[in-house]
Amino acid sequence: MELEQKMQELQERRRQLRTKMNANHDPFVLKLPPEIAAHILHLSMGEWFTPFILGAVCRGWRQLTRSTPQLWSQLVFSPPDPDSMMMETLPHLIIDFLERSSGSPLSLQVSYRGPPHPLPKGSLSIINALNQHSGRWHDVSFTLPPVYLRRLRPTSPPQNLQNISIWDPKEYDDDATTATFDPLVFSMDARPGPMKFTVIFIPLKAVDISWDRLVHLNVTSTSFDSLPEIIRDSPLLETCSLFNITLPVNVSETIIRHPRLRTFKLVYISDEAFTKILNSLEFPSLELWRLELVENGFGLDAAVSFLKRSGSGLKTLDLVNIPASASEDVVPLLQATPHLQCLRVEKSFSSVTDNILKGMSAAASHPTSQTSNTTGFLSELQSLEVFGDDLDAWACIPLIYRSPHRKLLSLDINMYRGRIRDELLLRELGELVDQGIKLRISSRRKLSPTI
Repeated sequence: MELEQKMQELQERRRQLRTKMNANHDPFVLKLPPEIAAHILHLSMGEWFTPFILGAVCRGWRQLTRSTPQLWSQLVFSPPDPDSMMMETLPHLIIDFLERSSGSPLSLQVSYRGPPHPLPKGSLSIINALNQHSGRWHDVSFTLPPVYLRRLRPTSPPQNLQNISIWDPKEYDDDATTATFDPLVFSMDARPGPMKFTVIFIPLKAVDISWDRLVHLNVTSTSFDSLPEIIRDSPLLETCSLFNITLPVNVSETIIRHPRLRTFKLVYISDEAFTKILNSLEFPSLELWRLELVENGFGLDAAVSFLKRSGSGLKTLDLVNIPASASEDVVPLLQATPHLQCLRVEKSFSSVTDNILKGMSAAASHPTSQTSNTTGFLSELQSLEVFGDDLDAWACIPLIYRSPHRKLLSLDINMYRGRIRDELLLRELGELVDQGIKLRISSRRKLSPTI
């Protein structure tokens, strides 16, 4: 009896304390129009900040959050394990969350990285709730095993879908790119399709969505199989990024021409895959190409053929991780880009940058030569950025700026171990800066003759 009375006293004290807390907070909310206060709360929410936290502050904030659907439009969660205590409560929270968002566009981030298991009843109810609200999908990211992804089938076509990302998180596989999949992993055969699509560790042939609105395509750690067809069937595609792409057993020799694509990124592509991929594509509107290597080199003939086949409109080229063995191929590659305006060289062997600077300085020394193969080399270049380990061809820089058309060239060199030992050269570089030349040289060590 005494214990019960004590508990009642504690509950009464707690009620009184919460009343005082509400009294302290409520005036702030009541002084502002609800739509302004709701907007302030909306701007205060981060990626992991839920309206449940805001509602716990006081009664006024609780009422405000419940009546503001925009605060419930961003949902981040992970399905619990089958034996988790959250399996009973989380589905109800998710359903309540989605209902409170009313008609607001939904941003969803759902991830599960545990071992595969049969889909439990609680997780199935969560998936069904997501499907029921699929008409409001706006920006969705699903990092889920195929057993979950197959259940994500929109019951109504999304009206304002911008971005879809699907990722099979089987990092523990020895080779996820060759894993065995059922014919279909993710299906959303409804129009309009997404404007941006990202797929990781899932074969493209296991994806069935509409490509009619696709503008940005990111593909990671999967096979080249079905990719040419997707590029062909995406009339609005402007950006295509391929990371760690493997080759199928048979690669079609048909060339896919896309007249609209402007940005193309090849990252960590093997030499063989590099050649096969470039031989099957043609992008006449290409303006930016990023090439990041993983092996000892790249197929020069395939690269030059691809550039010539696509025309001469390339404006920006990023060269990353170019090894010493491929340094001699860089100049012929750049000669196939006569209208290049911006060149970035990152994490590449020093001889790569040395050859570029030597080629530019040789062209400056023989501006009227009709026989030299360096005449006109990168003649329209406006910006050269170099981020690397070391550099030897420092003396080429003053020679480059002797050409009148190079005066506007912006040269930014960032070296880890850059060394300039020649005092005269240092003085020449300083004079270039004094003349207004856009020259910037930085290093982790001070550039001085005594280094």
